[in-house]
Amino acid sequence: MIVILVLFASVFAIIYLRDSKQRMAGWLALAYIAGLAAFLMDISRAILDPVISDIIAKTLFWCFSIAMVLGLFDRYKSSYPSRRIGGIVGIGFVLLLWFSFVQTDVIMRSVFSSVTAGLILMCALPLLWKNRSGALENIMFVIVAALCSMYFLRPYIVYDVLDAAHTVADYQHSTFAILLHATSAFCGLACGVVMLIVVGHDTIEKLQRAATIDPLTGIMNRRGLDQYIIKELSEESAADRAIMIIDLDLFKRVNDNFGHETGDKILIRAATILQRVTGTLGKVARIGGEEFVVILDGPSSADRLVVAQHLRLSVGMLAHPEIGDSERVTASFGISIIAEDESFAMALRRADRALYEAKADGRNCVAEASNDNMISKIRYMERY
Repeated sequence: MIVILVLFASVFAIIYLRDSKQRMAGWLALAYIAGLAAFLMDISRAILDPVISDIIAKTLFWCFSIAMVLGLFDRYKSSYPSRRIGGIVGIGFVLLLWFSFVQTDVIMRSVFSSVTAGLILMCALPLLWKNRSGALENIMFVIVAALCSMYFLRPYIVYDVLDAAHTVADYQHSTFAILLHATSAFCGLACGVVMLIVVGHDTIEKLQRAATIDPLTGIMNRRGLDQYIIKELSEESAADRAIMIIDLDLFKRVNDNFGHETGDKILIRAATILQRVTGTLGKVARIGGEEFVVILDGPSSADRLVVAQHLRLSVGMLAHPEIGDSERVTASFGISIIAEDESFAMALRRADRALYEAKADGRNCVAEASNDNMISKIRYMERY
């Protein structure tokens, strides 16, 4: 038991120390540290007064459940159920003190200790049920539900089914203590393994996300776009998709005159508005510098020019207080439609040629490359 608790406390602590954003790992480390302290206190009652030792051990036992619940809520970025946990712990502590000093009853202390721990852990079950989206989440729900059930059933099995009893003096060799330690070791191991898999999965997902998401704007980067193309745009499904390449006009001048920090703020605003306006119509990616790509889904491709004009006007109307109210950052668009007999890369090259024509034609406009490489331009000279 000690080895299990030390092992998982150490592993989760190392994960958290290496990445403090893995808050779930930090809570799990605290949970297993509390579990270790509770177990050590439970098996060394001769050092302190038995009643005091029992109270401390049971309080630490509850801390294990509390830290476990808080870790789960942190994983799903949900508000802690502080009031519920506080109410459960408050009632449990009153009962613990009552059966320790007023109506001394070691068995009732054990019953309410287990029930309190189970009720604390139950606070996480609605959250886990709501967020079941895969095998890992289902397993996590089952293991937490099993742990709750064990807390509720253990006293019933010992005191009703087995008809066992114990006193403070013979607690260490009692049926309850043996069952407590055995089930705690098994559940601690099972829960630790599952939670370690969950934390590892979250870490891998985070690394993958970091590799495919542009850290400045929060949208897909070039690698993310490449993965999306491989995964979603097979030769059969890619045809008739519209591709837009968007370039912010004269952006180098913005960086030169106002600094790269201002340029970064403008890029973030531009990416945000492109993402917001595109919405569910397609995907947006930043492929480098001030250049973006929008891939429209099939149904929206027919309205590609309308979408492009909406995007162009939205970017042009953005206010950038860093460069003054009189200045506006506009964008040029190059568009192409993926033909049945061409790859995404070929259509992207045609969209790039259309973007070049839009730039050459005075910027702040849309140009579309047809499948025969002819460029059709839509020119808007207004400056917003």
